[in-house]
Amino acid sequence: MLITKQRFLKNNCIVPAMKINTHQILHFMLHFFVSKRKGHGVHSPLAYSLCENVFYNTDSFYAFKQLEVIRNGLLQNETAIEVEDFGAGSKTFSTKTRKIKDIAAKGISTKKQSELLYKLLNFYGAETCIELGTSLGLNTCYLASVNSKAKIISIEGSKTLSDFASQLAQKNGINTIEFVNAKFDEALSTILEKIKSLDFLYVDGNHTYEATLRYFQKALEKKHNGSVFIFDDIYWSADMTRVWKELKKHPAVTLSIDTFYFGMVFFDESIKEKVDLKMYI
Repeated sequence: MLITKQRFLKNNCIVPAMKINTHQILHFMLHFFVSKRKGHGVHSPLAYSLCENVFYNTDSFYAFKQLEVIRNGLLQNETAIEVEDFGAGSKTFSTKTRKIKDIAAKGISTKKQSELLYKLLNFYGAETCIELGTSLGLNTCYLASVNSKAKIISIEGSKTLSDFASQLAQKNGINTIEFVNAKFDEALSTILEKIKSLDFLYVDGNHTYEATLRYFQKALEKKHNGSVFIFDDIYWSADMTRVWKELKKHPAVTLSIDTFYFGMVFFDESIKEKVDLKMYI
């Protein structure tokens, strides 16, 4: 059984899929018991505002209906594709050949997680966003649907996935995404040189300690007071948990929020004393 990000929680219960990831299970149990809920006990004004407007905001945004239609289409897509794995590879799939519906069910963010990203981007009004790890492109569509004027750049190492995501966006009339098929290190450096500042970074790929740390350090060059960096799968492995602990200790980080599946870091200089929170969302 594998505890995947798609099947880890269902009605607050652990749901098995293929093989057990004991590291995730142990950390989820810890998170369940020590995390804060509904903003209770949150004293940071910024964190409390995020609780009200993002994490526990139950509003259904206009774009969610179309995005859910796209998700349901992926969940029914029987097409098999061959995916190139880079970095730490996949703990969900044992072969390179995968059906779209299986990737949609087990290898991408849940509806709740994707909507959280949308709400966070909307809250900050982010205009320049970089995504590392396009996969099927569903999260990319969520990010691009927030603001048609925002610049969304999504980098994917697998050409098959990058092409699929590009076609998915075009098919659904989402034409504001720049898809880049390249290895993360090469593309990220080039893109950062071209942009003035980075509002939003979402890292969901190459889950290794060294690579994640490099992406963070590179992106720091273009961060500003209102930037948000999000790291997916922070309990995917012991190495990812270790790098998460280092990232939130960085001197530039003033607020970190651990949602178990996402690790978020903020750089708001109005926060004079570093705040680290675990939130049950």
